[in-house]
Amino acid sequence: MSSEKGRQNMFQKVKNGWSKVANNPSFTVKEQLGYSAGIFGNSMAQDVEAYALTLFLTRFMGIAAAYVLILQLVAKIANIIVDPVAGIIMDRKMKNGKTLTKAFTLITPLPLAISSILLFVVPNVNIELRIVYVFIFYLIYIICDGFYDMSLNTISARMTTNPKDRKNFYTVAQFASTFGGMLPSGLIPVFIALYMEQEQLIYLLFSIFFAVVGFFFMIIPAFTLKEKTAAKWRKETPVKLNFKVLLLNRPMWCLIFSQIVDSIRQICYSGLAYLYLETLDAFWMASAAGVISATLSYIGILSVPFIGNKISSRDIICGGYFYTGTLYVILLIVGIITGPRSLPLSFVMILIGFAGLPNGAMSSSRKILLADSTDYMEYMSWKKYGEPVRSEAMVFALSSTAGRISGFWKSLLFPAGLVLIGYTSAKSLGGTTISVVQSVQTLNNIFYLVVLSGVAGNIIPGIIMSLDHYTGKRKEKILEELYEMRRQKEAEYEASQALQNNAGGENA
Repeated sequence: MSSEKGRQNMFQKVKNGWSKVANNPSFTVKEQLGYSAGIFGNSMAQDVEAYALTLFLTRFMGIAAAYVLILQLVAKIANIIVDPVAGIIMDRKMKNGKTLTKAFTLITPLPLAISSILLFVVPNVNIELRIVYVFIFYLIYIICDGFYDMSLNTISARMTTNPKDRKNFYTVAQFASTFGGMLPSGLIPVFIALYMEQEQLIYLLFSIFFAVVGFFFMIIPAFTLKEKTAAKWRKETPVKLNFKVLLLNRPMWCLIFSQIVDSIRQICYSGLAYLYLETLDAFWMASAAGVISATLSYIGILSVPFIGNKISSRDIICGGYFYTGTLYVILLIVGIITGPRSLPLSFVMILIGFAGLPNGAMSSSRKILLADSTDYMEYMSWKKYGEPVRSEAMVFALSSTAGRISGFWKSLLFPAGLVLIGYTSAKSLGGTTISVVQSVQTLNNIFYLVVLSGVAGNIIPGIIMSLDHYTGKRKEKILEELYEMRRQKEAEYEASQALQNNAGGENA
């Protein structure tokens, strides 16, 4: 009887949770689904590049890991510049009072999709021209991707100041993001395992498929989202004050520094394909572990609306880092005992799969925490300077730039790691590419590259995030004072407007 009652209670909680999403006072269902569609399409395009591009360049383009490192270095420097430039452009208003934010959600998907396809086409030219070819289209890809990301983030930041409504909004979007990112890394290894002799063609076909599908999803936000106007009582913030206020945003800076160090963690994910394919000679594990990871990640996302009422976004992020780091410590110890190439495949598959449990909840919590940090910044600026400043666009621009820096370091560190462990890329002779068999030592080193980056890339960011104190009773007290301040500001503004109207009527 109690078990049946428990099931009913759980069903009611899920029903109530969806009701809150469907009846979110800040967002219509159309806006929530439109934003999620854009995130979904963009995640597919990004995951193909993140999962397979370095592997493709070294195995089929014949570009040595050292040259991939240089390519990533130059391209990623440009990538880091994109976000603040995009932020400046999207913050500026045109003569009609509107911004270009929505326009970029419509303009950038097409060149992004085309360039993502061409990166998986091997031109029948010498290696020098191949390097130039990859550089040009990769540069186009990252610029378009940067502008698209910033446009979506900026729109989401301009929709509400209510933390509860944000939680539901970003949780729904995270479902779409996780599913979009799961598809390439889940499907590509299956087809490669079945048709190994057509590996190169499979990469190309999937890049075309996900680019086309992703394009149609990415343009949906341009037709469904609306930027909400800020409170009329807010004053335009001087540049100098805005900079000072950003320095007060402790939650944002903790998130930013943890993101940069998180690049070490991304080395682990980039190396998993090499671990499955070459060290363990079981590429099918990529799909199996991916299914486990994605399924558990969805469970983690589902838990956010429930545990978010008791556990702060900061604690969800910290706990996720420490949990995943612990699993990679276990994998490292067992690998040392048995030897990397003698690890039980089922053990590796389950451990790496379960390591993905907090990923979705952490991603959702990062966006929630970043949006919440604008409340903290507004409170701190009000207390210190007497002026409540939010600067949502700049907060997201700084965070996005940190993400690009993280990607920059990852792009440098992973190819550098391949060079360090002695990985040998395929050889290019004219228009022909010849595969290379790796040494036993290199195959073992792939394991250590993956696992050690998994340990350090989780434990260190977890420690950094624990320094954020915008949580618990402190957060509740800040929000109470902030809400009261906003009500007073609104009342003062309305009283001022009434006086002006009365004065205008008397003069008339």
